Amino acid sequence: MDFVNTLSEGTFVYPSYKKCLDMNDVSASIDPLVSKLLKVKKKVDSLNEENGQLKQQVQELERKLKSETSRVQSVQSEYDRIKLAKSLVSSSSDKAEMKFRVNELVKEIDRCIALLNR
Repeated sequence: MDFVNTLSEGTFVYPSYKKCLDMNDVSASIDPLVSKLLKVKKKVDSLNEENGQLKQQVQELERKLKSETSRVQSVQSEYDRIKLAKSLVSSSSDKAEMKFRVNELVKEIDRCIALLNR
């Protein structure tokens, strides 16, 4: 608000309305605004503090997620190694079957070589 002229002590003329305002009226209308402004500032401060706390929580959760993701990858890698090791270790019946298959393949290779030599 732009108060232009002082008519008498405590009375001002507001140029766009050409209305005389008493200082008591101005004070009475400003006091609730100041009160509301203080409440809004308090709420903003509270929300800023809460926002800071939430940002810290987000950072902590991101750190935990990164750690857990790393741990999952490590466990998955270990699982894959164990799975591979189990596939390489076979029981005695599997060994006999594999030996038989290898012998069959060797015989077939020998036959192919014999055909190539003709």
